[in-house]
Amino acid sequence: MTTAAELHRTMFAAIQERDFDTLKRIFHRDSIHTSGDGVQQIGGEAVVDVLKSFLTPFPDLTITIREQFAPDESVSIIEYTFSGTHQGPLEDVAPTGKKISVIACSVLEAREGKIIREADYYDTLAMMEQLSLDI
Repeated sequence: MTTAAELHRTMFAAIQERDFDTLKRIFHRDSIHTSGDGVQQIGGEAVVDVLKSFLTPFPDLTITIREQFAPDESVSIIEYTFSGTHQGPLEDVAPTGKKISVIACSVLEAREGKIIREADYYDTLAMMEQLSLDI
């Protein structure tokens, strides 16, 4: 059986490699993704679309895992840093060309060898300040 910790590392590696086929394969079709603003996306395809949408403004996005905690086989928590250069539209914000580096946390729950729930928490204010956006 694939553990949540293994799936979590696979997810981050697939994001780094832009391997959307692997992402589609590891997310359960009924999975739920909750973004930092509390918006939920339901379904594996929708989750992959959310992940892709973050690569548009930051095409050089990199992820560095800082710590991983696995309280049991079905749950994994990863503290990580995401970094990149703002080169594409971020919702209604035009590219600034500025680099960001933001500490974040991802909480993942697995069931039957697939990701059933994943939530990301990060400091949006820090990201906006690094992009020199009015807040």
